[in-house]
Amino acid sequence: MFNLFKDESQNVNSFFLFMQSLVNRNLAAEALRVSETRYRNLLENMDTGVVYLNNTGTIISANQAAEQILGLQSDDMMGRALTETCARIVREDGSILPHEQHPAMLALRTGKPVENVVMGFLNHVRQDHTWVMTSSMPEFRPGERQPHQVFMTLNDITQRKLAEEELNLASVIVNNTGEGIIVADQDNNIISINPAFTILTGFSRQEVFGRKADFLQSKKNTIKINDELHKSRKNRHSWQGEMWHRRKNSDDFPCWTTINQVKDAQGKTTHYVYVVMDITHLKKAQNRLGFLAYHDPLTQLPNRMLLKDRINHSLQNARRESSLVAVLFLDLDRFKIVNDTYGHAVGDGLLKEVARRIKNLVRKEDTVSRYAGDEFIVLMEDFLDAKSPARLARKLIETFNDPVEVKGHRLQITTSVGISLFPRDGDDTDSLIKNADAAMYRAKKEGRNNFQYYNPELTTQAFEKMAMESDLKQSIDKNELVLYYQPQICLTAGNIVAIESLVHWQHPTMGLINPARFISIAEESGFILAMGEWMIETACKQMRHWLDEGAPMNKIVVNVSAAQLLRSDFVATVERILRTHGLSPHCLELEISENSFMDNVEPIIKALNGLAEAGVDLTIANFGKGYFSLINLKRIPVKKLKIDSSFISEMLRNSNYEDIVRSMIALGHSLDLKVIAPGIESEAQQKLLAELDCDMGQGHFYYPPALPDANFFAK
Repeated sequence: MFNLFKDESQNVNSFFLFMQSLVNRNLAAEALRVSETRYRNLLENMDTGVVYLNNTGTIISANQAAEQILGLQSDDMMGRALTETCARIVREDGSILPHEQHPAMLALRTGKPVENVVMGFLNHVRQDHTWVMTSSMPEFRPGERQPHQVFMTLNDITQRKLAEEELNLASVIVNNTGEGIIVADQDNNIISINPAFTILTGFSRQEVFGRKADFLQSKKNTIKINDELHKSRKNRHSWQGEMWHRRKNSDDFPCWTTINQVKDAQGKTTHYVYVVMDITHLKKAQNRLGFLAYHDPLTQLPNRMLLKDRINHSLQNARRESSLVAVLFLDLDRFKIVNDTYGHAVGDGLLKEVARRIKNLVRKEDTVSRYAGDEFIVLMEDFLDAKSPARLARKLIETFNDPVEVKGHRLQITTSVGISLFPRDGDDTDSLIKNADAAMYRAKKEGRNNFQYYNPELTTQAFEKMAMESDLKQSIDKNELVLYYQPQICLTAGNIVAIESLVHWQHPTMGLINPARFISIAEESGFILAMGEWMIETACKQMRHWLDEGAPMNKIVVNVSAAQLLRSDFVATVERILRTHGLSPHCLELEISENSFMDNVEPIIKALNGLAEAGVDLTIANFGKGYFSLINLKRIPVKKLKIDSSFISEMLRNSNYEDIVRSMIALGHSLDLKVIAPGIESEAQQKLLAELDCDMGQGHFYYPPALPDANFFAK
């Protein structure tokens, strides 16, 4: 609606002026709308996030970039405080940024711009932090001193932050890695090194900057870095290998070097990166392993692998030159006793001293090897005649006449030596070693502490022994073992006081074999354990049978070995067998050879005491011939001594033997022990033993060993 403005004459005079003002106003409004639209479009399409907050810190506007940066829709932000909308805002160090310290809140509170602050928002879509560079500008109404709103910008710098972190991490890794790192330009001039390189070589950054990287190469190298770089440019982008470098003090050291090319987007090489790892310790370890592969770690002597290689080489020369080669096989006598008595540390010390003494005796061209355990081998070549090895063997034996001091212990040892010669005793390495070993065992059989040359008959005997051992291990399963029995007689009354069981072997081709031929084989092979248990079982079964028939006897005697006594379950095994056959423990008597007490004395005495506590009677057999300590007689609850049969067979011909028998009988009686004499073959022997007050006898004069169906009790 319009009002017309008239003059005094009532003429309209202002209509056109009002219309012009209205038009101008409409034009201004349209311009403002267009400007606002343009501003809104600009705001919505810019990459920088923009958020408007009122004077209470409440969001009143946000553009699309802000929505993307924060991971929120505009509707989720309007009317809410920024710190409420973004639940977790952190500083660069990861600490929480309090609401009052937010740049927008600081701008509202101080009225001053807060610019270029880095902080992290939790992106609600990705559920991770988006790093931004933010600035907050306060806006004022005309005439007001407090801002009525804040204009806040958000620039996403997440990728830049990640790149910085990666760069910092790479820098930390380079500066803290143990390998030396060199960075060279495209002309191979050094532009940077890490601290490890300085530690490794002694060169500082100032001393190497601008120098060619190959100045570090040692003269020991057979390759040139420049040549390798040229090859790597043509064929690949990196090279690695073992090289020698030099330190500032001119020392050379081995290192594993890796060289990588750095290329730009066009594929042009811009830098070289050298990674240098000191492998001195690795090379030493490799050398040590190489040494240990061919040497004994205890004595540092060549081991059997290196020994065999040297023997092979010697045989090749000997065949070509028609010369002799000798293999001397040494074994320490009774070394096991040293280990068991003093411990392995003393045993190891003894072996080291033995190695030293042998090494000092031989020539430089001879090889001394620790073959195994307490076995040593000396390889001789380039000597004049077959007697030369014997002279060395004699020196080797004599060198141990002097005691060995080890860890405060004074040890007296001896050695047995076997000798084999090429070409007489073997044409290859294994044969020479095997035959020298056989000769060494012959030396032990001859009394130890001597040397023997190889005799071919020993090889035949060895093969027979191996075959017998194989057959023996099957003897129980094939029912080839059989017990013979021989009564023990009271020399005063003439009655049977016990019956001893004696194992024999009914071999399918060799016939009935006496125990003297196979007991040692059973002991060496370990079969004595199974055979010994079978003997106790079979003897107790026969004892039960005799008792059930009313036979006038009350004791069965079984021989046991040291190996059986060393088994922890031996006493329990004996008790089980006795229970199985319903026998009282006093029905069983176990004979233990005096030689059983040479080794492992304490465990054997413990086992014997366990048997005595169980009620089993004990006898020491072969008394007077071995190395039995009389002190042990007081420690073992034995009831009987069995004199070695060799004294009985000789006492009528040699008065010295008679005196020995008399002394042993007197000794036994003084200890309240019964004494039995085995091997009685004649009435004269029986009469003399009775006069010497011997308690019991055994032998063919009374009964020869016989099968259990023999009528022992009819006489």
